[in-house]
Amino acid sequence: MSARIDREAIARLHQQGLTGRHIAAQLGYSEFAVSRIRKELGVTPSNRMTPERKARIQLMLDDGWPWAEITRTEGASQDTLAHHFPGTQWTRQQAVEHGAVIRWNENLVHHANYAQTPRKNRAA
Repeated sequence: MSARIDREAIARLHQQGLTGRHIAAQLGYSEFAVSRIRKELGVTPSNRMTPERKARIQLMLDDGWPWAEITRTEGASQDTLAHHFPGTQWTRQQAVEHGAVIRWNENLVHHANYAQTPRKNRAA
């Protein structure tokens, strides 16, 4: 006996903006099954690389965004970014330098906050 696929649940989760991978994981179906059902229902993933989306990602890259942040913000996979924007991923050295700047800024904020704390409230 094969399990029935809940097409309404797939459509509902698709409308909520979930990816095929997330829908499959949440409902316990394969990604292929979710993809097939979405095709049958006439709904397509909303994260296609439209010209507007490509331009938005290009602006992010021009501003120095790392791929990991673009992936979190735009939902574009690393493979998609590599396909549409080859050679734009940070090098290991750039990632290390970025991390050092972040840590340095956090340290400055910590020391600035400590300096503004009245002496009687400071930790020993």
